[in-house]
Amino acid sequence: MVRRPKRWIAACFLLLLAAVLAAFYFHGKAAVKQTAAEMPEKTARLIILRHTADGAAEQIPLEDALVGFLAGEMSAEAPEAALQAQAVAARSYVYARNLSAGEVCDDSAHCLAYLSEEERRKRWGRHFAKYEEKLKAAVAATADLMLLSDGEVQAAYFHAVCGGMTENAADCWGGSVQTAAVPCFWDGGAAGNISASFWPKAELAAKLGVTEEELALLTVRTTSASGRVQRLSCGAKSWRGSEFRSLLGLRSTDFNWLATAEGYWFTVQGYGHGVGMCQAGAIGLAEQGSDFN
Repeated sequence: MVRRPKRWIAACFLLLLAAVLAAFYFHGKAAVKQTAAEMPEKTARLIILRHTADGAAEQIPLEDALVGFLAGEMSAEAPEAALQAQAVAARSYVYARNLSAGEVCDDSAHCLAYLSEEERRKRWGRHFAKYEEKLKAAVAATADLMLLSDGEVQAAYFHAVCGGMTENAADCWGGSVQTAAVPCFWDGGAAGNISASFWPKAELAAKLGVTEEELALLTVRTTSASGRVQRLSCGAKSWRGSEFRSLLGLRSTDFNWLATAEGYWFTVQGYGHGVGMCQAGAIGLAEQGSDFN
Protein backbone atom coordinates (compact mmCIF):
# COMPACT_ATOMS: atom_id res chain seq x y z
CA MET A 1 0.00 0.00 0.00
CA VAL A 2 1.21 3.49 -0.83
CA ARG A 3 0.32 6.24 1.61
CA ARG A 4 0.97 9.92 1.71
CA PRO A 5 0.20 12.20 4.68
CA LYS A 6 -3.46 13.14 4.83
CA ARG A 7 -4.20 16.84 4.63
CA TRP A 8 -6.72 17.96 7.18
CA ILE A 9 -7.28 21.28 5.51
CA ALA A 10 -9.88 21.19 2.75
CA ALA A 11 -9.66 24.58 1.20
CA CYS A 12 -8.71 27.08 -1.44
CA PHE A 13 -8.14 30.79 -2.08
CA LEU A 14 -9.72 31.71 -5.34
CA LEU A 15 -6.86 31.99 -7.81
CA LEU A 16 -3.15 32.68 -7.85
CA LEU A 17 -2.12 34.02 -11.17
CA ALA A 18 0.79 33.37 -13.48
CA ALA A 19 4.40 34.38 -13.34
CA VAL A 20 4.08 37.09 -10.70
CA LEU A 21 2.02 34.89 -8.38
CA ALA A 22 -0.66 37.58 -8.25
CA ALA A 23 -3.79 36.59 -6.34
CA PHE A 24 -6.91 35.87 -8.32
CA TYR A 25 -8.92 38.15 -6.11
CA PHE A 26 -7.72 41.69 -6.60
CA HIS A 27 -7.09 43.51 -3.33
CA GLY A 28 -9.76 46.18 -3.43
CA LYS A 29 -12.08 47.79 -5.94
CA ALA A 30 -9.45 50.20 -7.26
CA ALA A 31 -7.26 47.36 -8.51
CA VAL A 32 -10.18 45.81 -10.35
CA LYS A 33 -11.13 49.10 -11.99
CA GLN A 34 -7.55 49.72 -13.04
CA THR A 35 -7.39 46.26 -14.60
CA ALA A 36 -10.63 46.80 -16.47
CA ALA A 37 -9.43 50.13 -17.82
CA GLU A 38 -6.53 48.43 -19.55
CA MET A 39 -8.74 46.06 -21.50
CA PRO A 40 -9.42 46.30 -25.26
CA GLU A 41 -12.51 48.06 -26.50
CA LYS A 42 -15.73 46.03 -26.51
CA THR A 43 -15.99 46.33 -30.26
CA ALA A 44 -12.72 44.40 -30.61
CA ARG A 45 -13.90 41.59 -28.39
CA LEU A 46 -15.43 39.09 -30.79
CA ILE A 47 -14.42 35.46 -30.45
CA ILE A 48 -14.56 32.41 -32.69
CA LEU A 49 -16.46 29.61 -30.93
CA ARG A 50 -15.89 26.13 -32.37
CA HIS A 51 -18.65 23.58 -31.73
CA THR A 52 -16.99 20.17 -31.43
CA ALA A 53 -20.18 18.21 -32.10
CA ASP A 54 -20.31 19.25 -35.76
CA GLY A 55 -17.10 21.23 -36.23
CA ALA A 56 -19.02 24.41 -37.04
CA ALA A 57 -17.62 27.76 -35.94
CA GLU A 58 -19.41 31.00 -35.19
CA GLN A 59 -18.28 34.53 -34.43
CA ILE A 60 -19.91 35.78 -31.26
CA PRO A 61 -19.40 38.68 -28.84
CA LEU A 62 -17.41 37.50 -25.84
CA GLU A 63 -19.86 38.94 -23.31
CA ASP A 64 -22.74 37.05 -24.96
CA ALA A 65 -20.78 33.79 -25.03
CA LEU A 66 -19.95 34.02 -21.34
CA VAL A 67 -23.48 33.07 -20.29
CA GLY A 68 -23.06 29.78 -22.14
CA PHE A 69 -19.62 29.19 -20.64
CA LEU A 70 -20.88 29.96 -17.14
CA ALA A 71 -23.76 27.52 -17.59
CA GLY A 72 -21.37 24.85 -18.78
CA GLU A 73 -18.76 25.31 -16.07
CA MET A 74 -20.64 26.14 -12.84
CA SER A 75 -24.03 25.36 -11.36
CA ALA A 76 -26.52 28.18 -11.78
CA GLU A 77 -27.45 27.60 -8.14
CA ALA A 78 -24.02 28.84 -7.01
CA PRO A 79 -23.93 32.11 -5.04
CA GLU A 80 -23.76 35.31 -7.09
CA ALA A 81 -20.22 36.18 -5.99
CA ALA A 82 -18.94 32.75 -7.03
CA LEU A 83 -20.58 33.11 -10.44
CA GLN A 84 -19.02 36.55 -10.79
CA ALA A 85 -15.56 35.17 -9.96
CA GLN A 86 -16.15 32.43 -12.51
CA ALA A 87 -17.19 35.03 -15.07
CA VAL A 88 -13.90 36.92 -14.63
CA ALA A 89 -11.87 33.71 -14.91
CA ALA A 90 -13.82 32.46 -17.93
CA ARG A 91 -13.68 35.84 -19.68
CA SER A 92 -9.91 35.95 -19.19
CA TYR A 93 -9.40 32.38 -20.39
CA VAL A 94 -11.61 32.71 -23.46
CA TYR A 95 -10.12 36.04 -24.53
CA ALA A 96 -6.51 34.85 -24.08
CA ARG A 97 -7.23 31.53 -25.78
CA ASN A 98 -8.89 33.25 -28.72
CA LEU A 99 -5.84 35.49 -29.12
CA SER A 100 -3.31 32.66 -28.99
CA ALA A 101 -5.18 29.92 -30.87
CA GLY A 102 -7.55 31.97 -33.02
CA GLU A 103 -10.62 30.29 -31.52
CA VAL A 104 -12.01 28.58 -28.44
CA CYS A 105 -14.01 25.34 -28.45
CA ASP A 106 -16.87 23.98 -26.34
CA ASP A 107 -15.02 20.82 -25.28
CA SER A 108 -14.26 21.02 -21.56
CA ALA A 109 -11.34 18.61 -21.93
CA HIS A 110 -9.68 21.03 -24.35
CA CYS A 111 -11.12 24.49 -23.59
CA LEU A 112 -14.36 25.18 -21.71
CA ALA A 113 -17.77 23.55 -21.49
CA TYR A 114 -20.46 25.62 -23.21
CA LEU A 115 -24.25 25.38 -23.27
CA SER A 116 -26.26 27.06 -26.02
CA GLU A 117 -29.55 28.75 -25.16
CA GLU A 118 -31.40 25.67 -26.40
CA GLU A 119 -29.29 23.43 -24.16
CA ARG A 120 -29.80 25.77 -21.21
CA ARG A 121 -33.56 25.69 -21.70
CA LYS A 122 -33.48 21.89 -21.76
CA ARG A 123 -31.28 21.62 -18.66
CA TRP A 124 -33.06 24.20 -16.53
CA GLY A 125 -36.63 23.59 -17.66
CA ARG A 126 -39.09 25.76 -15.75
CA HIS A 127 -36.19 27.50 -13.99
CA PHE A 128 -34.74 28.80 -17.27
CA ALA A 129 -35.83 32.43 -16.86
CA LYS A 130 -34.51 32.65 -13.28
CA TYR A 131 -31.14 31.06 -14.00
CA GLU A 132 -30.66 32.87 -17.30
CA GLU A 133 -31.19 36.21 -15.57
CA LYS A 134 -28.84 35.19 -12.74
CA LEU A 135 -25.98 34.27 -15.09
CA LYS A 136 -26.47 37.36 -17.24
CA ALA A 137 -26.33 39.46 -14.08
CA ALA A 138 -23.01 37.82 -13.09
CA VAL A 139 -21.56 38.65 -16.50
CA ALA A 140 -22.87 42.22 -16.37
CA ALA A 141 -21.59 42.80 -12.82
CA THR A 142 -18.05 41.98 -13.97
CA ALA A 143 -18.32 43.51 -17.44
CA ASP A 144 -14.93 43.91 -19.14
CA LEU A 145 -12.92 42.65 -16.16
CA MET A 146 -10.07 40.26 -16.97
CA LEU A 147 -6.96 39.03 -15.20
CA LEU A 148 -3.62 40.54 -16.19
CA SER A 149 0.01 39.64 -15.65
CA ASP A 150 2.65 42.06 -16.94
CA GLY A 151 -0.08 43.85 -18.86
CA GLU A 152 -1.22 40.72 -20.71
CA VAL A 153 -4.58 38.98 -20.35
CA GLN A 154 -4.01 35.60 -18.72
CA ALA A 155 -5.70 32.31 -19.59
CA ALA A 156 -7.05 31.93 -16.05
CA TYR A 157 -7.45 28.28 -15.07
CA PHE A 158 -10.01 26.78 -12.73
CA HIS A 159 -11.23 23.39 -11.58
CA ALA A 160 -14.09 21.83 -9.63
CA VAL A 161 -12.54 20.80 -6.29
CA CYS A 162 -8.91 21.20 -5.24
CA GLY A 163 -9.10 18.76 -2.33
CA GLY A 164 -7.51 21.09 0.21
CA MET A 165 -4.63 22.58 -1.78
CA THR A 166 -4.36 24.07 -5.25
CA GLU A 167 -1.56 23.08 -7.63
CA ASN A 168 1.31 25.01 -9.18
CA ALA A 169 0.80 25.10 -12.96
CA ALA A 170 4.46 24.24 -13.57
CA ASP A 171 4.12 21.15 -11.37
CA CYS A 172 0.99 20.09 -13.23
CA TRP A 173 1.95 20.75 -16.84
CA GLY A 174 5.62 21.73 -16.77
CA GLY A 175 6.86 24.95 -18.34
CA SER A 176 7.58 28.27 -16.69
CA VAL A 177 4.06 29.48 -15.77
CA GLN A 178 3.79 29.66 -11.99
CA THR A 179 0.58 29.60 -9.94
CA ALA A 180 1.57 28.86 -6.36
CA ALA A 181 -0.06 26.00 -4.49
CA VAL A 182 -2.20 27.51 -1.72
CA PRO A 183 -4.45 25.98 0.96
CA CYS A 184 -8.22 26.03 0.53
CA PHE A 185 -10.60 25.84 3.48
CA TRP A 186 -14.01 25.41 1.89
CA ASP A 187 -14.20 22.25 -0.20
CA GLY A 188 -13.96 19.42 2.35
CA GLY A 189 -17.63 18.55 2.00
CA ALA A 190 -17.94 19.42 -1.69
CA ALA A 191 -19.49 16.88 -4.03
CA GLY A 192 -16.76 14.91 -5.75
CA ASN A 193 -14.03 15.75 -3.23
CA ILE A 194 -13.45 12.07 -2.41
CA SER A 195 -13.85 9.29 -4.95
CA ALA A 196 -12.71 5.69 -5.28
CA SER A 197 -12.40 3.07 -7.99
CA PHE A 198 -11.47 -0.61 -8.10
CA TRP A 199 -9.33 -2.31 -10.73
CA PRO A 200 -9.05 -6.12 -10.87
CA LYS A 201 -5.41 -7.14 -11.18
CA ALA A 202 -5.73 -8.52 -14.70
CA GLU A 203 -7.48 -5.39 -15.98
CA LEU A 204 -5.04 -3.00 -14.33
CA ALA A 205 -2.02 -4.94 -15.61
CA ALA A 206 -3.43 -4.89 -19.14
CA LYS A 207 -4.20 -1.17 -18.94
CA LEU A 208 -0.67 -0.36 -17.73
CA GLY A 209 1.06 -2.79 -20.07
CA VAL A 210 2.72 -4.80 -17.29
CA THR A 211 2.33 -8.27 -15.82
CA GLU A 212 0.24 -8.95 -12.74
CA GLU A 213 3.42 -9.77 -10.85
CA GLU A 214 4.95 -6.42 -11.81
CA LEU A 215 2.00 -4.55 -10.30
CA ALA A 216 3.61 -5.07 -6.90
CA LEU A 217 6.35 -2.68 -8.07
CA LEU A 218 3.95 0.23 -8.64
CA THR A 219 5.55 3.14 -6.78
CA VAL A 220 5.16 6.91 -6.50
CA ARG A 221 8.51 8.50 -7.37
CA THR A 222 7.83 12.20 -6.88
CA THR A 223 5.04 14.42 -5.60
CA SER A 224 4.46 18.15 -5.95
CA ALA A 225 4.39 20.70 -3.14
CA SER A 226 0.63 20.14 -2.87
CA GLY A 227 1.11 16.38 -2.44
CA ARG A 228 -0.14 15.40 -5.88
CA VAL A 229 1.55 12.58 -7.76
CA GLN A 230 4.01 13.92 -10.33
CA ARG A 231 5.67 10.70 -11.45
CA LEU A 232 5.28 7.01 -10.71
CA SER A 233 6.74 3.80 -12.07
CA CYS A 234 6.10 0.10 -12.33
CA GLY A 235 9.18 -1.87 -13.28
CA ALA A 236 10.52 -0.43 -16.53
CA LYS A 237 7.34 1.60 -17.10
CA SER A 238 7.03 5.22 -16.00
CA TRP A 239 4.24 7.81 -16.19
CA ARG A 240 3.63 11.43 -15.31
CA GLY A 241 0.92 11.74 -12.71
CA SER A 242 -1.42 13.41 -15.22
CA GLU A 243 -0.85 10.57 -17.72
CA PHE A 244 -1.64 7.94 -15.10
CA ARG A 245 -4.74 9.85 -14.02
CA SER A 246 -6.03 9.95 -17.61
CA LEU A 247 -5.15 6.31 -18.20
CA LEU A 248 -7.26 5.12 -15.26
CA GLY A 249 -9.91 7.84 -15.42
CA LEU A 250 -9.10 9.17 -11.94
CA ARG A 251 -10.56 12.53 -10.92
CA SER A 252 -7.24 14.09 -9.94
CA THR A 253 -3.56 13.33 -9.42
CA ASP A 254 -4.02 13.43 -5.64
CA PHE A 255 -4.44 9.68 -5.23
CA ASN A 256 -3.16 6.62 -3.40
CA TRP A 257 -3.99 2.95 -3.61
CA LEU A 258 -4.46 -0.23 -1.63
CA ALA A 259 -3.45 -3.58 -3.10
CA THR A 260 -5.65 -6.57 -2.23
CA ALA A 261 -5.69 -10.19 -3.35
CA GLU A 262 -8.35 -9.32 -5.93
CA GLY A 263 -7.04 -6.02 -7.24
CA TYR A 264 -6.29 -2.37 -6.48
CA TRP A 265 -8.45 0.24 -4.79
CA PHE A 266 -7.62 3.81 -5.80
CA THR A 267 -8.74 6.62 -3.50
CA VAL A 268 -8.74 10.11 -4.98
CA GLN A 269 -9.04 13.53 -3.38
CA GLY A 270 -10.25 16.51 -5.41
CA TYR A 271 -11.71 16.81 -8.89
CA GLY A 272 -9.74 18.37 -11.73
CA HIS A 273 -6.17 19.48 -12.38
CA GLY A 274 -6.08 21.70 -9.27
CA VAL A 275 -4.55 24.73 -11.01
CA GLY A 276 -6.03 28.19 -10.43
CA MET A 277 -9.46 28.84 -9.01
CA CYS A 278 -11.12 26.11 -6.98
CA GLN A 279 -14.83 26.42 -7.77
CA ALA A 280 -15.81 24.74 -4.49
CA GLY A 281 -13.58 27.22 -2.69
CA ALA A 282 -15.16 30.12 -4.56
CA ILE A 283 -18.61 28.91 -3.54
CA GLY A 284 -17.49 28.51 0.07
CA LEU A 285 -16.07 32.02 0.21
CA ALA A 286 -19.22 33.45 -1.36
CA GLU A 287 -21.41 31.64 1.17
CA GLN A 288 -19.37 33.28 3.94
CA GLY A 289 -20.10 36.71 2.52
CA SER A 290 -17.07 37.45 0.35
CA ASP A 291 -17.61 39.29 -2.91
CA PHE A 292 -15.77 38.33 -6.08
CA ASN A 293 -12.98 40.80 -5.27
